[in-house]
Amino acid sequence: MSLKLMYITNNPSIAKIAEDNGVDRIFVDLEFIGKSERQRGMDTVKSGHKVSDVAKIRNVLVSSQLLVRVNPIHEEADGYPASKEEIDAVINAGSDVVMLPYFKTADEIKVFVSLVGKRAKTMILLETPEAVDCLDEILMIEGIDEIHIGLNDLSIGYNLPFLFAPL
Repeated sequence: MSLKLMYITNNPSIAKIAEDNGVDRIFVDLEFIGKSERQRGMDTVKSGHKVSDVAKIRNVLVSSQLLVRVNPIHEEADGYPASKEEIDAVINAGSDVVMLPYFKTADEIKVFVSLVGKRAKTMILLETPEAVDCLDEILMIEGIDEIHIGLNDLSIGYNLPFLFAPL
């Protein structure tokens, strides 16, 4: 598999510039649940993107894929929809690839794959020590299209001194 260039943005003009310059995937990042607490005091990106941004980006893309990172598997809370509704919304808005972050168990992956239901490609973001511990079980799950390694949270989870230490 070749290297895929990804660019995180919710700005349609910037997304089009990135696509026109060879970026393979434009990445809308919805993840916020638990992220600020995990990455407190660190200089990490917290996007603030919204579900409504997905359709805006979809409308300008011609050749790049649209990747959307949703939140970890969750129930409805504080007016934010549960995973099922969030995943349905991003797929209905045109996501080509849906990414699940910050999982710890194979059961979470099974729920995710089921919720996506082959309507988009699935990508899991391996970024917890617990996920690494059950990786053999995860690799047996049907319906995972790609695995991405999340160095920020993985280095935090292992109490490592810098971002690239897990490599």
